[in-house]
Amino acid sequence: MKTLHEKITFILTGLAYVLFHLGKMPDTGSVVVGTTTALLNTLPFEIAFTYLIVAFIRRTSGGRRPPWDRILRIFFTVGIVFGLVYNLYVRGAVEQLKQEPEVTATRSLGDDSRNEPSYWA
Repeated sequence: MKTLHEKITFILTGLAYVLFHLGKMPDTGSVVVGTTTALLNTLPFEIAFTYLIVAFIRRTSGGRRPPWDRILRIFFTVGIVFGLVYNLYVRGAVEQLKQEPEVTATRSLGDDSRNEPSYWA
């Protein structure tokens, strides 16, 4: 990172990484806990994919490892994709739970017993 442009784009990529992991917990509505949960759920996959990409770059470039800022940019980019997919998954699960009808009572007979009538022939 030699120029101001590289530093600014690096910081913006890091902020986009955090932005794509922002989330709310469905039950409490806490943003801090939701963001931490999203980060902890996607972090192992992000690290693994970044490691594989860096290993591929290293193999194709003759054994030279990329600079640390390039590795972090790759990590942030992979994290943005995983954060997007994770938040879409969580949003879909929450919406699906909202649409399912919740059973609140069971059917009862006229004498208020909970036994089902027997219709055996």
